[in-house]
Amino acid sequence: MFEDWKRAWREAVANFQHELAEEDGTIPQQDTLRRELAAARHALTRLEAEIATARKGAAAERESEQVCRRREGMAASIGDTETVRVAVQYAERHAERASVLERKVEVLVAERLLLQRDLEGMEQVVATSPPGEAEHQRTRSLLDDDEEAERQRRELQRLQRERTADERLEELKRKFRS
Repeated sequence: MFEDWKRAWREAVANFQHELAEEDGTIPQQDTLRRELAAARHALTRLEAEIATARKGAAAERESEQVCRRREGMAASIGDTETVRVAVQYAERHAERASVLERKVEVLVAERLLLQRDLEGMEQVVATSPPGEAEHQRTRSLLDDDEEAERQRRELQRLQRERTADERLEELKRKFRS
C-alpha cells in the first residue's frame, strides 16, 4: 500500500510541476493543481483512518494477550499443563500481532507527518499568484524534500527492525530463564 501511495504521490507532484512549468492557460493549471491538492487531502484522510484501525487492532491484540496470560495463570494454579501450554502459545501470537500493529502505527504516523508537510507546501503554491519561476522552484523543493523523506523512512524501518530483533532476543532470554 505504501509503495502504491508513494508512486501516486510522485506522479501527482510530477504533474504538479509540469503544470507549473507551462506558461499558457493559467486557469486550467490552477484547476488541475486544486484537483491534485484535493487528492492529497483525500490520501491524508485515508491515512488517518488506517492509523485509527491499526491502533484499535493493536489494543485488541494486547487485550487478547492479557486474557491468555490470565488463563495461563489460572491453569498453572490447578496444574493443567496442556492449558498452560496453549495459553502461552496464544499469548505469544497475540503479543507478536500487537507488536506488528504498533510498529505499523509508528510508520503510518511518520507517513502522515510527511504527507502533511507536503500538503502544506502544495497549499502554499496553489495560494500564490499564477504559476511562474518561483512556484517552479517551490515544487522542485518539494521533490527534494520527498527524497529526504524517503531516506528518513528507510532509517525508520531500519530502527524498527533493530527494535524487533531486540524484543525477540529479550523474549528468548526470558524463556530460557524460566
